[in-house]
Amino acid sequence: MEKLITDYEVKLVEPGCAPGSARYGLQIDVPNDISPVFPYLNAILENVSYDHENHILIWRERRQAYALRPNEIRVAPSEELLDARLLASEIIERINRVWQERHNITPRFIEKRRLAVIDIYKLLPKTNCRKCGYPTCLAWAAALCSGEARLEQCLPLLAEQKEKLLALVSAE
Repeated sequence: MEKLITDYEVKLVEPGCAPGSARYGLQIDVPNDISPVFPYLNAILENVSYDHENHILIWRERRQAYALRPNEIRVAPSEELLDARLLASEIIERINRVWQERHNITPRFIEKRRLAVIDIYKLLPKTNCRKCGYPTCLAWAAALCSGEARLEQCLPLLAEQKEKLLALVSAE
């Protein structure tokens, strides 16, 4: 099987915007240009920001943020080198798998419209009932936007609101 990434170097780095903060991220340097996989990742990933012209792909998943450039992958947060190496191998494997499956994926060269928390919040009953497991409707809207919450969790949601929210979430 053809792999896009066969060699890489892993290191823990501090964010340039907060030196000395004792927060770290993972930097993976790759010798070859990995930007040809970006349109395929853009097509299948959620919560993506993609700039095709400048070859930058950014996405959030669970508690981590990923930033890909032609010869570099950054993941934050990552606190320990042992965890960083495992995380690096997982993301490299994932990118290589998408590259191998690219013939079955329609690449997306334009940025997806990002779902805004406020658009979700406007459709909610705003009762802050906590039945969804979140302290406020706004917190649940943010969790839904990031993919951490499910639409079914909001019990007081009226059918009409639910249909509009489903359409909004599906438009992603």
